[in-house]
Amino acid sequence: MKYKKVFNCLKVAVTTVGILSVAQGAYAANLTGTAFSISLECLNDTTGLIAGKNPTDANGWQYAFDSSKDGMNGNYWVGAAPGKENPYDIRGMAFKETSDSVIIAINGNMKLTGESEAGAAGGQIGFGDLFFNMSGKTFTDAMNSGDLFGIRFAEANASGVQKLGVYSGVQAKTVTNIKEGYTVQTYGGLTGGNNSYESQVKQGGGTIGYGDLTSAYFTNNGKDKTFNLNEIASGQYLTGISFLTQGAINKQLLNTGYDVNKFTGSQTIAFKFSKSTIVKDVPESSTLAGLTIVGLAMAGSQIRKKYQHNSKQELA
Repeated sequence: MKYKKVFNCLKVAVTTVGILSVAQGAYAANLTGTAFSISLECLNDTTGLIAGKNPTDANGWQYAFDSSKDGMNGNYWVGAAPGKENPYDIRGMAFKETSDSVIIAINGNMKLTGESEAGAAGGQIGFGDLFFNMSGKTFTDAMNSGDLFGIRFAEANASGVQKLGVYSGVQAKTVTNIKEGYTVQTYGGLTGGNNSYESQVKQGGGTIGYGDLTSAYFTNNGKDKTFNLNEIASGQYLTGISFLTQGAINKQLLNTGYDVNKFTGSQTIAFKFSKSTIVKDVPESSTLAGLTIVGLAMAGSQIRKKYQHNSKQELA
C-alpha cells in the first residue's frame, strides 16, 4: 500500500509538469505568422504583410512593399500618369508589435477620406477595411471558420459595421458593385477573366504586387478566382483604435521609430490598438520553470513524509 501512495505522489508531480507544459503552448506569445491584408473599395489595389516574414529593424518595425505600378484606375491606368499622382495606389504596409500594442501603418496615395468619384456610392472611393488572419488558413477558410479579424479605420467607407475599431468573428463582403470596382459579374474580381484586376494591370504594362501575399491567399489557393471581398459585413466589436497619423508624417509616429524613407506614397495612415484583446499573456519561461520546480518539490515532500511515516510504523 505504501508503494501505491508513493506512486500517486509521483503522478501528482508528473501531472503538474504536464499542465504547465500545456499552458505554455496554449497561448500565442506574439503575432508572428499573422497575415494582414487591405484593398481599396474598388479593388484597384491590394496589399498585405505577414508578421515575421521580413526583418525587424532596430526600432521593432517590419515593412512589406507593394508594386508602384499596380494601382489600376481608368483616369490613371496603372502607376502614375505623367504629372499626376495616382490615388488608387498602395505602396506598402508596416507593422510593429510591443508588449501591449499592435501598430499598423499603411502608405500610398489614397487619403483617409477617400477620392471623389461621382459615380460611386457616397460620391467617393476609399480604403476598404483591414483584415488580419492568425489561423494560417486562406482568407476564405478563416472567414468560414470564424477566425478572421477586421479593423474599420476609414470612417468614410461603406463598411457593414459602424464603429471604428477591431472586430473578431468577421464575415466579409464586397462593395465593388457600388464603388465602380472589379465586380465579379462584369470584371471577374481579382483574377477571374480577361477584365479582372490582374488582367487589366498586365494589359496596362503594370507589375502586380500583393506585398508579402499573393493572389492565392485571397482566392483560396486558386479555387475562387473571382474573389473581391474587401470590407467587414459583420463581426464582434473588441476594442477601439488610436490614430498616430492620418495623412502626413508627424512626431507621434516618428517617436515609434517608424522609418519615413521606406515608402514613397504621399499619404501615411497609422493607428494602434491594445494587443491584449487578441493575444493572451504568456507566462515567462523562468516562471514556468519555477512553478514546475515548486510542483516537483511539493510532490517530493509528500513522498518523504509518506516514507518516514511508513518507516516509523514498521519499526514500532
